[in-house]
Formats: sequence, C-alpha cells, structure tokens
Amino acid sequence: MSSNESKNEGNHDNLKKNESDNTENENIVNDENDAIMDEIYDEILENIPTEESIDNKVKRLEKELKDKDEELVRKAADLDNYRKRLIKESDDKVKYANKSMLETFIPVLDNIEMTLQHITEESPLKQGIELTIKSFKDTLARFGVEEIDSSINSKFDPAIHEALMMDSNPEFENNTVTLSVQKGYVLNGRVIRAAKVKVNKL
Repeated sequence: MSSNESKNEGNHDNLKKNESDNTENENIVNDENDAIMDEIYDEILENIPTEESIDNKVKRLEKELKDKDEELVRKAADLDNYRKRLIKESDDKVKYANKSMLETFIPVLDNIEMTLQHITEESPLKQGIELTIKSFKDTLARFGVEEIDSSINSKFDPAIHEALMMDSNPEFENNTVTLSVQKGYVLNGRVIRAAKVKVNKL
C-alpha cells in the first residue's frame, strides 16, 4: 500500500470518528435540552393555579379588602371625634373665657346679700339693696351664671353641693338639705362654686 493510500485511509477513519463524536455530542445536547424542557414543563404545571388555590386567593383578597374598609371606617371615626373635640374645646373657651372674672363677683354678691340680712324691714335702704342684688344677678345671668338650688328640703347632690355638716332631723327626708350655709353657682352648666349645705342623714 502506498503512503498516500495509507494517509487517506487514516483521514477516513478520523472523519468517521469525528462524525461519531459529533453524533454523541448532539445526543448529549438533545438529552440536556429534553431535561430542561421537562423541568420547564413541570414548573409551568406547578404554577398553574388550581380551583382551590384560586378560591383561597379570592378569600384572602376579600379579607384584605374588608380589613382595609374597617381601617378606613375607624380612621374616619377617629377624625370625626377629633373634629368634635376641637369644636367642643373651642366652644368651652368662649363659654368660660370670663370664668375668673365672674368668680370674683360672687363674693361681692355674697356681701351685699349679707348686708340685706341685717337691714330691718322699715329701713329706707332695704328696697335699694334688693334692686342692686336683682340687677347684679341679672347681669351674671347674661354671662351664663346661675344660682344652684340649695333650698331647704331639696335633694342633696354631691355634684353641686358640698356637705359641711350632718343633721338627723326626722322632720326632713333622708339625704336632703336642712340648711344652706353658702350659695353655689354654675357657669353655663359647670360648677364654679359648690353650694355649702347641711345634710340630713337618718
């Protein structure tokens, strides 16, 4: 066999071997591609939502929506309460702006009324003092000041009365006023001085 024939035969063998290697490599690549495609397919199948998972998601979203609605309602209620509180505080500032000044007038009224108690019926000063007291009370009333009821036999109320003494008089009902020691007053419904009284306890 000549050297050229031997060389050609060698090249032919190498070509077959390369073709075989290429075929084997292609098979490996195809197997890998198939494996990758199988994984992708399995992943797609896993991610396809079932009817049960859809229902759970809908329920979860409905709950989240309900929670948000409740949160909005609570925030709206808090905002409304805050607005009402600001309005009340503003109203109170107007109502009780003169509280300190009016409180200083009450002892003056006490003194005038005490003076009247020492004036005889025949005194020419009596009518003038009575008119002064009436005018004084009318002026206080225009600013929202009213006298607390502490009349004899009236019901004792710890919210507006202050018990200085106790009594046990069977002529009066239990827990009633038997003596008014000092008059009390409210300003627009708020006590600025409690009425000091003697209370019957049986």
